[in-house]
Amino acid sequence: MLVVPSILEAVTVHAEGALCTRVATVQAEGGRLPTQVRINGLPLSLRSGSLRASVLQGPPGLAVRDIRPAFDVQLPAEVDVPAEQRALEAARARHTEVSAALSVLQRELRSVMKLTPTFPSRKKDELQPRDAPVSALLSLASLVDSELATLLAKKLDLERQQRDADAEVTLRKQRLQEASSTARGQRARVYRAAILTLAGLPGVEHPAKLALEYAVPGARWVPTYDLRLPRTLEEGTLRMRASVLQRTGEDWTGVKLSVSTADLERRAEVPELKALRIGRRQPPPARSGWREPPPGLDELFAGFDATRVPAKPAPPPLPKPQLQPQHVLLEEPSDDEDFGAPEMEEMSKAEPMPERRRSVSKEDHMSTTGSFAAPPPAAGPAAAMPMMSRPGSAAPSRAMAPNNKMKKGGRGSAPPPMAEAADEESSMEPPAEGYRDLLGGSGGGGAAAEERQASRLEPSDALLDYDRLELAPAEDSSARGRLRPRPAYVTRELLALAAVHVHIDITTLVAMSEQEVSNIWLAPPPAWSVPPRQSSPHFDARFDMETRADVPSDGTWHTVPVLSVPVGLSAEYVCVPSVETRAFRTVRVENRTPYPLLAGPVDVTLGDEFLMTSPLPTMAPGATQRLGLGVEESIKVARNTRFDEATGGIFGGATMLTHHVSVELANRLTNRVLVEVCERVPAVPTGSEKDIKVEETEVAPLWQKRTPLPGETQVEGERAWRVVLQPGEAQTLKATWTVKIPASKMLGGGNRRT
Repeated sequence: MLVVPSILEAVTVHAEGALCTRVATVQAEGGRLPTQVRINGLPLSLRSGSLRASVLQGPPGLAVRDIRPAFDVQLPAEVDVPAEQRALEAARARHTEVSAALSVLQRELRSVMKLTPTFPSRKKDELQPRDAPVSALLSLASLVDSELATLLAKKLDLERQQRDADAEVTLRKQRLQEASSTARGQRARVYRAAILTLAGLPGVEHPAKLALEYAVPGARWVPTYDLRLPRTLEEGTLRMRASVLQRTGEDWTGVKLSVSTADLERRAEVPELKALRIGRRQPPPARSGWREPPPGLDELFAGFDATRVPAKPAPPPLPKPQLQPQHVLLEEPSDDEDFGAPEMEEMSKAEPMPERRRSVSKEDHMSTTGSFAAPPPAAGPAAAMPMMSRPGSAAPSRAMAPNNKMKKGGRGSAPPPMAEAADEESSMEPPAEGYRDLLGGSGGGGAAAEERQASRLEPSDALLDYDRLELAPAEDSSARGRLRPRPAYVTRELLALAAVHVHIDITTLVAMSEQEVSNIWLAPPPAWSVPPRQSSPHFDARFDMETRADVPSDGTWHTVPVLSVPVGLSAEYVCVPSVETRAFRTVRVENRTPYPLLAGPVDVTLGDEFLMTSPLPTMAPGATQRLGLGVEESIKVARNTRFDEATGGIFGGATMLTHHVSVELANRLTNRVLVEVCERVPAVPTGSEKDIKVEETEVAPLWQKRTPLPGETQVEGERAWRVVLQPGEAQTLKATWTVKIPASKMLGGGNRRT
């Protein structure tokens, strides 16, 4: 089997998990491509059921016939013990040499540091002061400084050499410890592998390129954005980014990375619709993929049976001097029947029932019946369900012969030994589930066989699942030459593990890999981030990276650029003076792409400075959203109010509540700005239109009802001025409205509403 190297070419990260694609090149040898190739180095966490292979480039007719998962164990390189021992001795000698030189240097350093000027002692009666030797003191100080600088530099160099020598000695010791086979096996790394079976073609000269696709858990991503705006907020660029986290067991280096919102676990099979016909009933058409066993299948194994060596009969057991308790099978009596010795003797002669059995010893049986009775013959599954040679055969199986012989024999007929009965019972296995459906029952009469052959039987789903079928061995005469469902506990992983002959606890390694994969959900996501499935529950989208990317398998978030998004940007300033007398910068973002923009955080850069991070909601193609950018201090806002209460209406039966609001705006920026000023007029509740009336008497300039953008909350009674201010311009906005209520009533909380 040829082992071919492969390169990780492309990765598509889904909402949960990733789909990886490897590319391998198979060289032709002797004008022919190999029949089987093996691709190693796959991550341990891959799902074996997701393996797919295809031919990217090759001769016509080349196809991948089969693909099977396997395990690959890579051991570290063997260590040359004599060479490592010599290297350890050299490292120790180097460490001793450097340590000795450092000790000598430290003694010299202490000697130089002791060089200090000394003065002769003066007599007590000496009154004449002496001249200070300044030049000598300076010369000594400069000498000490220069020597100390030289010695300290040498000390730093020797200390570095000593650290390097210590590390070298530690490394050589560790390599000698790892030279043993036990430590080498502990450092072995286990990978997954794929075995591909190709359709062999003669006369091939050029190599073939294969693509292997597999799914791995342990990967996730969230969308993020980068918005760069000038100081004037007139134009800008929006780039989509993806924060990717993966712990799949392999590093993604230089791959074509894509991100998708689709669910990797979702089944995408095309449903099979059944036709509804009106008329005579017709038999259903045969299902594709099923073929009856060929005639004369048993004759194919005639040569194999002729070469088989017959099994030697087991030697009879040696008689034992003492009577040992043996276990026989007796039917447990029911509560409403009284069994005595005659009934027990009849039961020992008759054929035992397969259910309700218990195990008793010979002594117990003798104490119950008063005499020792011969053990009854053991009834295996063959007595209850006879096997047939093949589906549709009318001849009874050989499992019926012992049963019929027992019926013909009298009281003195000897039953078969217990060991032979156990062997016969173990050899007679019940038919597979799929073939049991084909037989239509366990009986084997001739009339029933003719009825089964006359009617077209439908195979079960278990016989059509080729991924879980296995070929029966030739030693099994009842099922050889036929495919049968593999037991549920025999998975492909167990079959692959059976081929690994290295003493490694692979089960523990697989469990540790699954634990590492599940730890990716413990990592906190970036601020303001939204999972893709949460922001796009009703649609799926895929985004391809513009360049190749690198994402290591370290379990941390890595941000990679996705693409530049063509959007329309228009700057607006929003002010709500009744709540906050400050203007806020906003940008209206219009999605001009044919695909949606998912919800996520936006890093806003204003000029050359980072401004803030703001959340962006999900935007469908053509949708518009407002993005907040914080407070603009260069736009001044002031709000003044005045309230008048008067009596009106016929005979003074109404109260007139007049509210005067004026808003002053001043632009201190160097560019023209568009300011939206929001006010709220009292709204009349439903059912009170006759008693309460609200009239907008004077508004300058005119305002209009504000239409919120998708995702914004509708405010009842909201009005908005849209004013354009030139650099340095100031403008005053005025509005007056009157609330008319009956004189006998009052607004809750007071009539003043400004």
